[in-house]
Amino acid sequence: MPEILIVEDNLLNLTIEMDLLKSFGYDPKKAKNGFEALEILNKTNIDLILLDMELPKMHGLELLQKIKLNPETRSIKVVAVTGYSDPESKEKFLKAGCYAVLAKPINFGDFGSYIENFLTTAES
Repeated sequence: MPEILIVEDNLLNLTIEMDLLKSFGYDPKKAKNGFEALEILNKTNIDLILLDMELPKMHGLELLQKIKLNPETRSIKVVAVTGYSDPESKEKFLKAGCYAVLAKPINFGDFGSYIENFLTTAES
């Protein structure tokens, strides 16, 4: 089973993403900030990261940079899950190394197919 890490500081958003992923049969890991995420990445092989960009202690872009600079984690697909879904922000996140950008609030109907697509393309 693929390993998914959700990095989200908002409890409601975290709960929604966790519950949705569990309903699709996944057992996601969670981190409330970038430091927790890095600890998990040091201990677990993660296939996909769903990354909120507005995080306490370490901004999402800073975490993304650390992930992409580390040879052990640079190949992990990172998807920005953010309220900043304007074209300029999307372009900034993609240029920084995100594989894709999902806008908040999450579209429940499409979320499962997005995750499946991200994981399928991550394996190829």
